[in-house]
Amino acid sequence: MTAEPLRIDYIIEKHTITEQSETPRIASQWQKVLAECQQQRLGSEERLRLALCSVDYVTSFELPFRLLLIRTPQLIDAIRKELTVHSKLVTINDGKRGTVYSLTSDFAGVPDTFHYKRSGKIRRLTGGDVTTDRYIGIARQTTEPRNRLRLAFTSGLQVTALDALLFFGVQRVAADVSVLRKEGLNIGLRHIDTFDSATQAVRSMPLYFVER
Repeated sequence: MTAEPLRIDYIIEKHTITEQSETPRIASQWQKVLAECQQQRLGSEERLRLALCSVDYVTSFELPFRLLLIRTPQLIDAIRKELTVHSKLVTINDGKRGTVYSLTSDFAGVPDTFHYKRSGKIRRLTGGDVTTDRYIGIARQTTEPRNRLRLAFTSGLQVTALDALLFFGVQRVAADVSVLRKEGLNIGLRHIDTFDSATQAVRSMPLYFVER
């Protein structure tokens, strides 16, 4: 294991996710949500609640990326204790199953398929040093999220849940780590403080690494 960082900072200069058929109304709703999240420095559950209350419908694919959420399914379950959240199964990005969430039960105007594209410019800082390049390099070698995660571990990288999300496109890192452990990788876990400029929050984050 390499030297343990004390905190990791993510300076998000650009991080966008667009959907092929997104309407101006939905785009405007998301723009307002993201602005308020940053202005108010809302926590994860607060960001999710605001999105559900402000956007006509949201998908399971976009929520982690737009709101930088970790453990989104668990957050949805928590929100359901106070709000009635309706859902609909859809297809996302050519064959993957996903879910649409809405506070209204009328899904008549909601598409059955969604096609997303992501782009971004993110700097990862550890102890003031820029540590972005190796993570971007891994992402360029393969397009499949779990393969990226596997390659990162076998290359000796430590991976936070935000690394997995932002650089590798992994939305449920704990589930993918479980699969990789069953494949034989001896993956350890500890927690580390992280800061990201989008939420303006410092939070404890899972940090995964291969134990030698």
